[in-house]
Amino acid sequence: MKEVKSCLMDKQDRLITENTALKLRVAECEKVSAINQELKEEIQEIREQNDVLKSTCQNYESTLKSLQAKVQDGIPDRAEDGLGDNKLKELRYEWKQEQEEEVKFSEVVRRQIQENTKVTAIEVSKEKEDLVQDAVDKKKSFVVYGMREKKNPNKFMRR
Repeated sequence: MKEVKSCLMDKQDRLITENTALKLRVAECEKVSAINQELKEEIQEIREQNDVLKSTCQNYESTLKSLQAKVQDGIPDRAEDGLGDNKLKELRYEWKQEQEEEVKFSEVVRRQIQENTKVTAIEVSKEKEDLVQDAVDKKKSFVVYGMREKKNPNKFMRR
C-alpha cells in the first residue's frame, strides 16, 4: 500500500507540474490571441483608410481628366480667336525684346550713377589740400592713401 501511495504521490506531483506548465502556456496563448486581435483591428482600420484614399484618388483622377479635357478644348478656341502659333511666337518675341530693353536701360542707369560717383569723389579729393592722393585719370579712378599733416606754426617743437 505504501508503494501505491508513493506511486500516486509521484503521479500527483507530475500532474501538478504539467498543470502549471499548461496554465503558463494558456496564459501565453491568451496574450498572443489578444495581440492577434489588436493586429486584426489595426489591419481593418488600415483597410478602411485605404478605401477612403482610393476613393479620393479616383475623385482626383476624374477631376484631372475633366480639367485636361477642358484645356484641350480651350486650345482650339484660342486659335479661333486669332491667337495662332505664329501670333503667340510673335508676342513672345516682343515680350523678350521689351525685357532686354529694360535690362539694357537699367544697366545704363547703373553705369551713369557709378560714373557720377567716381567724378564726385575725384572732385572732392582735388579740392581738399589735406588729402594725399595718387590720382590716375584712367577711367577716372583714384586711390586715397591718407591725410597729410599741416604744419602748425604756433606749435612749439622740441629739439
